[in-house]
Amino acid sequence: MLKKILIIFSLILLTSCEYKPIYSSANKSNYKIIVTELTGDKKLNKFIVENLTRNSEKDSNQIVNIKINTKYTKSILAKDSSGNATDYQANALTTFLIDRNLVTKQFDINEKFNFQKMSDKYEEKSYEENIKKNLAKSISQKLILRLSIPQ
Repeated sequence: MLKKILIIFSLILLTSCEYKPIYSSANKSNYKIIVTELTGDKKLNKFIVENLTRNSEKDSNQIVNIKINTKYTKSILAKDSSGNATDYQANALTTFLIDRNLVTKQFDINEKFNFQKMSDKYEEKSYEENIKKNLAKSISQKLILRLSIPQ
């Protein structure tokens, strides 16, 4: 008898709860993003713009103008005994100048990624391009989260 009551109570409790992801409203944009100026690393800028246009609402009346300035550096973290580089750090510093509702704000996002040198130069170059894509995706997501915060 107690088991039946417990099962019925838990079913009522579970069916009355609503599951909703925490960031579900952050992923739904209600603004149109227009990139007005790009300076810095061309590939990184291209990947950031692709991610932003994917998350932009094309038919929205709210327009957000963004100027993007990126700086990509690749520095040596470690060397072997003969002085050849073994580990690198990719660093992407992005400065956004956002103009929305006649209010201009500026903020920076800095993303870093450490990786090891590869024996094949072609493979290392394509791996570095994938790193740039992932850094751009992370930067774009942080920007979208920043834009979703009401002013």
